[in-house]
Amino acid sequence: VLIPVHLVTSSFWFGSFYYAAMKGVNVVPFLEFIGLPDGIVNILKNSQGGNALTAYAMYKIATPARYTVTLGGTSLSVKYLRKYGYLSTLLVKDYLQRMEETKELFTEKMEETRNNVSGKMEETKDRISEKLLETKDKVSFRRKKNEE
Repeated sequence: VLIPVHLVTSSFWFGSFYYAAMKGVNVVPFLEFIGLPDGIVNILKNSQGGNALTAYAMYKIATPARYTVTLGGTSLSVKYLRKYGYLSTLLVKDYLQRMEETKELFTEKMEETRNNVSGKMEETKDRISEKLLETKDKVSFRRKKNEE
């Protein structure tokens, strides 16, 4: 719900700022007043970006207000969608039951994986032991042969 609300409100904000820039609102004096570095202010003063750049600057300045409106709009949207049945709420009991089922599933999978890994490790350990014994036997057989 948050993403659609954010897209709608952001479009509205940027559109409003673009319209204001078209009507001649100049943000440069405000930016100088709040103490932004001259490098940033000069970009807006000397730019050929025109209304879009001015609108973007206003859009960025209004970020705290934009986020507040987005969160409020999301809250109202959720209430509306729940009221008219478009968005269901999970009961805490159902949510906890789902969590427990998921936990059990993970536990089973982990145990299964642990058993598989343990089995493979035992097989590998046995094979290595066999190879080691074979190698020892071959080496000791050669020694005996060489000693004779």
